[in-house]
Amino acid sequence: MADKIIGSLLYDDHPIPKHSGAWKERLKVPVAIGLLLLLIGGTAYKFVNYREEGRVRDFIEMVQGGQFDAAFQIWNIGGNYRLQDFLQDWGKDGYYTKGMHEAKVIDSNGQGTSVIVYLAIDNRRPIALLVDKETLRISFSPVNKY
Repeated sequence: MADKIIGSLLYDDHPIPKHSGAWKERLKVPVAIGLLLLLIGGTAYKFVNYREEGRVRDFIEMVQGGQFDAAFQIWNIGGNYRLQDFLQDWGKDGYYTKGMHEAKVIDSNGQGTSVIVYLAIDNRRPIALLVDKETLRISFSPVNKY
């Protein structure tokens, strides 16, 4: 004969139901996995353009240190942009650097084979610089989201 599924309720001969865990216990693993994925995604987003942002930091340190020839060497030399033009923009009293106290990279966005890095100088509107992923050459970006 087959086993009884339900025993007698009168004689206390029935299986005791398993206690289902509380909601907290059941949600611990999925929430932990979700938080871990968010942490990994946030870290990847922060460091995805690390090389290009570092190149812009190096560039602005050269400009602040007065190493204009070295800074011009990593600038994308193309077209008619000469050293004199570069010094008018980035020189000691240049358009972007006149009275500069602080410069920092605030954001970056991948754009195909290049990265747009946003550089904030003092409290002015951020400058969009285009950094080539292969050569790490810097130039002005035609697109600025700020």
